[in-house]
Amino acid sequence: MSLQPEARRVLRAYLRAVALAEPLQRDLASRYGVSLADLHAVRVLSRLGPSPVSRFGAELGLPRSTITNLVDRLERAGMVERMPTSADGRVRLVRLADGGQRAVEDTDLFVRSQVAARLRALDPSEQTALAEVLERLIAMRSTDDRQHDDVEDS
Repeated sequence: MSLQPEARRVLRAYLRAVALAEPLQRDLASRYGVSLADLHAVRVLSRLGPSPVSRFGAELGLPRSTITNLVDRLERAGMVERMPTSADGRVRLVRLADGGQRAVEDTDLFVRSQVAARLRALDPSEQTALAEVLERLIAMRSTDDRQHDDVEDS
C-alpha cells in the first residue's frame, strides 16, 4: 500500500517531530533511573490510574510474567507501588508512587529544551492549531482502544 504524497508528507513531518522529543525522553528516563520503556509504562499507568496488574499489562500488551517483572522493577525504582483492593484481597492494584508522579509531572527538561523554544516561536494561532490536531490524534487513539477492548470482550 503506497501513500499519497500529502499523506507521506504528514507521516514524515510527524516522525521528524516525534524524533525531536526523543532526546528529552532519554534525559528524563535517565534522571529517574529508568529505561525509556519503563518511563512509557509509568505514563500509561498515570493515564489509567490505580489498576489491577493484569489490566496494566493488557494496556501495555505484555504477558503476565513480563508485567510482573516490570512492576517489580518500577517498584524498586520508586515509580509505582502495589496495594490491595478492598473488594478482593487476592487482587493487587498498582498505582503511581511519589517518584512516578514526579516523573510524569517533570517539565524542567522540556521547558529548557530546543523543542519548547521552537513551540514558543510559533504564533498563538499556530500553537492552538497544533494543540488541537495533537489532541484529536490522542482522542482517536482512545477511541481505537475502546473499540479494541469491546471486540476482545465479545
